[in-house]
Amino acid sequence: MARLPARTRDELSAEDQGAWDRVVGSRGSVRGPFALMIHNPPICDRVAELGAQLRFRSSLSGAEKELAILTAGREVEAGYEWVAHEPLGLKEGTRPEAIEVLRHQRSTEGLEPREALIIDSVRTIYREHRVPDDLYRRAEAEFGRSGMVELVVLAGYYGMIGYVLNTFEVDMPEGAKQPF
Repeated sequence: MARLPARTRDELSAEDQGAWDRVVGSRGSVRGPFALMIHNPPICDRVAELGAQLRFRSSLSGAEKELAILTAGREVEAGYEWVAHEPLGLKEGTRPEAIEVLRHQRSTEGLEPREALIIDSVRTIYREHRVPDDLYRRAEAEFGRSGMVELVVLAGYYGMIGYVLNTFEVDMPEGAKQPF
């Protein structure tokens, strides 16, 4: 059971209802991490705004973006995030082989070069808290400066979402099991 109770729109002030409405407008409902963050509507609103930029207006392909999200989710062991994004990744064209590498924390050897670069970059951010020069140069050459900024912010954003989900012990979606 989640550590924070569910809130309703009616419990919020008129100003805070605007945050609720913007989350619903971009995501269809207030659920998952937003059901927790709505306990602080200004933060929820700003996190949702950044998330919408990263998720819905990304310069990365859908498959690449979801691969980065799954990598971040796996690194912080956020089962809810994984369960929410694995089907999105498959729908967007993320290769099942890459997903299985992540799920089982295997080497990226044998993946497509761009897939491996995304996974290796995001993993390195989480494991080493920085990106060594060689990996950075390869990633910047592949994604460009703007793309590199986006990849790093995307990794950090979804790590933050994973930490929110884990800290407040959000319930897994109906019928879903912990993926790892």
